Amino acid sequence: MRERVLKDWNFMRAIKLIVAIYICYQAVDLHEYLLFLLAALFFYQSIWNVSSCAMSGSCEVKPRTKTD
Repeated sequence: MRERVLKDWNFMRAIKLIVAIYICYQAVDLHEYLLFLLAALFFYQSIWNVSSCAMSGSCEVKPRTKTD
């Protein structure tokens, strides 16, 4: 578990973490505490390296094959 959090950091993971921190700041500043849910989503994605598309981070759609 520790290895999954600390390894394989890339540009998108860092951006998601920065966005989560910024949204938390805005939630406190604007007193809009429902924004913490959005921040939690970005924080979860950045820490555990999951994507909104799939666990592998790929949104690939398999091409259809013709079955005759």
